[in-house]
Amino acid sequence: IAALAGAKHAVCVNSATGALHLALEAMGIGPGDEVITSPYTFAATVNVIEHVRATPVLADVEADTLCIDPRRVEAAITPRTKVVLSVDYGGHPCDYDALRAITAPRGIRIVDDAAHALGAAYKGRPVGDASLADVTAFSFYATKNLTPGEGGAAVTDDTALAERIQ
Repeated sequence: IAALAGAKHAVCVNSATGALHLALEAMGIGPGDEVITSPYTFAATVNVIEHVRATPVLADVEADTLCIDPRRVEAAITPRTKVVLSVDYGGHPCDYDALRAITAPRGIRIVDDAAHALGAAYKGRPVGDASLADVTAFSFYATKNLTPGEGGAAVTDDTALAERIQ
């Protein structure tokens, strides 16, 4: 999974939901923090933000991709914003260059909900590459593009994050 995603580490877990939850926990996200995400997603994307007792902030999507709109993300950022939880809707990657241009100077991390995007690429880089997101979560549920029937994985190049997720 790590090799396919272009990452140094892959931690297999029970689901993409588990991978997202553990990524936020590993980053120390909690009460008082805000996580910006898409309203156009499965409930688990927002649920994991609630699980760590952070505040979900919804930023609308682009009409043509149904992925989170970087301009809306930028408008939603406050001093409490710690993470953008992107969603590669239907396996289509978000505009990661625009998201990184907004988040990197502010020290905001990106966690990618790539439940449907294993094997996808953004400008030649595999979804899971550290240049796109700090942690990427994949799903292996029966309706996904690779499935053993159930499960998920978190991929990252950050050894400390991978160890905390484990």
